[in-house]
Amino acid sequence: MTAAGAAPTAALDCREQTFESGVAGVPVAKLNLPADAGPHITHDLTDLESSWRTNGTWLVSCRIPADRTDLAELLQSTGFQAVETLVTFFQPARPARNLTVDTGLARMNETDTCIDLALSAFTYDRLHRDARVPHAVADAIRAAWVRNDMEGRAAASLVARIDGRIAGFNLCLKTGRTAVIDLIAVAADFRRRGLAGQMIEAAFAHFSDTIDGIRVGTQEDNVASVKLYERAGFALESRQVTLHWIHPEITP
Repeated sequence: MTAAGAAPTAALDCREQTFESGVAGVPVAKLNLPADAGPHITHDLTDLESSWRTNGTWLVSCRIPADRTDLAELLQSTGFQAVETLVTFFQPARPARNLTVDTGLARMNETDTCIDLALSAFTYDRLHRDARVPHAVADAIRAAWVRNDMEGRAAASLVARIDGRIAGFNLCLKTGRTAVIDLIAVAADFRRRGLAGQMIEAAFAHFSDTIDGIRVGTQEDNVASVKLYERAGFALESRQVTLHWIHPEITP
């Protein structure tokens, strides 16, 4: 299924992101480029960009290998702007280390608390850092994302409780035998106490021998997160640049 206004081509795959479209109230899409993409896709890309403008697509995201500067330049010539460099880390499964905080699966009545925590914690994600995306829309998508995870999308919604409060969460997906840290956050007054590291250890403890490893991504310039994952034993797996095309005449 192609995105609104995205005519299918032999070279390009552009699909509507129904979740984000539903929250934003306007079509949002994701463009995937083939591994052999190069100057030969210029015509198809130009046709797609024209169709997005004509048919009311608001935002299109595209993620490419960080070393493909040729693709970045091609996309930028079509109106895309780079918004982040995403670094992905992986660590093989292992026993949890020094897990001392009370952690466990979230309860149903803790969803709203985790949403509030998320809205105070996430500032580096691609939507919040794109000045062309209204802050309220970025917040709404993030809140819906947390709710979606905690109401069944996540394989494990882990929380840390301190003095009866939710101090942090780690929402993990699972693909085959790989767990993926989808969203992790710590409440402002519990930061700088090593709690994020404890939430990582909680994931290793929860999944135990049901996985072969854990994967996680963060922004390259989010120095605190990068150091967190390196200290926890994760190794760099890939670097990708995320770019956004945004229709200048549409307001979500």
